[in-house]
Amino acid sequence: MTETVLEEKFRETGGKRPYVQRLFGRIARIYDPMNRLMSFGLDRRWRAFAARYLALGTGELGLDLGVGTADLSIAVIRRSGPGTRMIGMDITPEMLELGRAKIARLGLQDQIELRVGDAEAIALPDNSIDGCCSAFTVRNVTDIRQGFREMLRVVRPGGRVVCLEVSHPPGKIFSPLFHFYFYKLAPLFGSIIGKAFEEYNYLPNSLTNFPDAPALQAIMEEVGWSDVRFYRLNGGIVAVHVGTKE
Repeated sequence: MTETVLEEKFRETGGKRPYVQRLFGRIARIYDPMNRLMSFGLDRRWRAFAARYLALGTGELGLDLGVGTADLSIAVIRRSGPGTRMIGMDITPEMLELGRAKIARLGLQDQIELRVGDAEAIALPDNSIDGCCSAFTVRNVTDIRQGFREMLRVVRPGGRVVCLEVSHPPGKIFSPLFHFYFYKLAPLFGSIIGKAFEEYNYLPNSLTNFPDAPALQAIMEEVGWSDVRFYRLNGGIVAVHVGTKE
């Protein structure tokens, strides 16, 4: 799926946002098992790493954008003090439905609240959240800068943003291997196992024009985040960016 084909599909559905919403709605029930399979189980470790860097304290309130089925919110709660709460927002009701069922099974419904919400227009007041996080979300927003501006707006001074995202691995050997897997084998897995070739063809192609780790760091700094740094995990196939609001 080339960039031109993607742009055509966005136009057909009224833009990137409705396209992404429908796409994730279609794959909601296979999203978790496909994540485990395609990452060889590493996605749980990546979320645990991100949750530690969010570093919410006792009684604090965090926001998880593009919460999906709530795996990152759950990881944050498990690594935070008593009374910590999370609000999770996503544009896809089907994902939220599965997330609520998962939260109920774990008995975390008093600590994690899921809502329909848009990362580029967060329905929360200024300076109302102690920290904000996202996992595999920023690649899917229409305007990355607007997303990070909104995160900056709702986070209190001194609070953090933590962004876990697929990245572009550096290196002449590992990078081609990763791209072969991500662009060729991942859609094949999606087609064979999930009968979702288009969806799992979109996911790798959404990385094509996505900034690499240093460029994403620069975007975060440009919109006002301070002390921005990133950590490449597993050879740089994913990166965790961390910033602070002054």
